[in-house]
Amino acid sequence: MNGILLVDKPAGLTSHDVVAQARKILGEKKSGHSGTLDPQATGLLVLAFGDATRWLPYLPKDKRYRATLRFGIETDTEDIWGKEVRRSEAFDLSPDEIREALNALKLETHQVPPMVSALKHQGKALYEYAREGVEIERAARPLEIFDLKVLAVRAEEADFELHCGSGTYVRSLCSKAGALLKVGACMSSLRRLACGAFQVDDAQSLDQLDPSRLMGPETALAHLKELTVASSDEKALGQGRDLDLAPGAYDAKESWRLSATDGRLLALGSPQRVGLTWRMHPSRVFVRP
Repeated sequence: MNGILLVDKPAGLTSHDVVAQARKILGEKKSGHSGTLDPQATGLLVLAFGDATRWLPYLPKDKRYRATLRFGIETDTEDIWGKEVRRSEAFDLSPDEIREALNALKLETHQVPPMVSALKHQGKALYEYAREGVEIERAARPLEIFDLKVLAVRAEEADFELHCGSGTYVRSLCSKAGALLKVGACMSSLRRLACGAFQVDDAQSLDQLDPSRLMGPETALAHLKELTVASSDEKALGQGRDLDLAPGAYDAKESWRLSATDGRLLALGSPQRVGLTWRMHPSRVFVRP
């Protein structure tokens, strides 16, 4: 079983729990997911099975979320499910002030990962240190916010949709908005709507997984450019050797699908410049000579 499935994660399960249940339902031991969701968050989780686990680094990185933040409450986890550490009992925010603070988040370029994140330090997730009461020094990481739309503003809450790059911590953005408004804030709900072109509207519930809906590489990796490999070059590719590319302009940061003439996925690779010429270097090979 090789392919990608889209699951609508329910609240109360970790991403690992979802993968474990799907593995049991489908009878496939080799599995993984693209992008952790917090236990109380819901929405799109992209699961990979079999050889498709090797596609995970090549899947779309940008994500879309719908979130709600609650003003006047700060917690040790930056979300409503954490331990309350500070409360602002009296505040009077106008809708314009709230919208201005949220729109200001679009200008953020770096973010310090929260201690409750799944980011690893010396092979151990930060949230594991947090459970032990250990604080790890974290460096700010680049942040990509492509768009942020304020959906609704209420007396103590606001809803917004976010289009962002990989590794964005929405809870920390909510906390930042509270700091800008000087009343504190925390995230009170989070739903992932999309990962690249994958939409939660196309996802299955965990208790109704249908293996016939597994996506092959032609769908799951459709966002990548494709190079059709001649039959005479398949053996060289299977040995991990570079292939000559026709003259042209290439981007060494781009990943490509390397397919056989019959459509089979042979490998994933990226262009590399060698002197005045370009060659395709296979970084993941799925066929052997």
